[in-house]
Amino acid sequence: MDSLNHALFLALNAGAEPWSAVVFFAIAAAKALILLVPLHLILIWVCGERAVRFVALSALIALVIALAVNGVVGALAYSPRPFVIGLGHTLIDHRPSSSFPSNHATVFFTYAAVLAVYGRRPLAWAFAGIGLVVAWARIYLGVHYPGDMLGAAMVSVVAAVLSASVMMRFGPIILERSESLYVVLTSRLLRLRSRRA
Repeated sequence: MDSLNHALFLALNAGAEPWSAVVFFAIAAAKALILLVPLHLILIWVCGERAVRFVALSALIALVIALAVNGVVGALAYSPRPFVIGLGHTLIDHRPSSSFPSNHATVFFTYAAVLAVYGRRPLAWAFAGIGLVVAWARIYLGVHYPGDMLGAAMVSVVAAVLSASVMMRFGPIILERSESLYVVLTSRLLRLRSRRA
């Protein structure tokens, strides 16, 4: 299995003399695109109706579950990144944390999975597509294996299903309390702003 993972990695990883334009695009994708998920979550919470906020909360819960699972897997079964074992070419700095599963891919695939669960398929496909670009970029730049992305996809599906089951049971209460907290926080921020003005 490792040999196949390594072979696929070497096929997707940058060569010894990569095109600068491709490297620039890969670095931008690997580092900046991750911001789209929290920005979209904030946008749909602030501008969306209750049904959309329900989805946003479900996504947030799923992301917490998925990243927690990744943390446990990384702590219990450390997987060295390609540059740690001297495999391929590494074009960005990264700490030598566990490679499996990829947190970046997990964020995108989890968000896409939650959107799909709630019937928001066009958005789900869009975020899944962006997630694939990010996955490619992080392999190309030498900080992840293809297997890390497959692991991320599996964790994401489980997290989305668990989150949906939690929201089916406790969703209305969680939503009501979250909206109340949001109203309190925004009113306090507006008061502070008016005092300074």
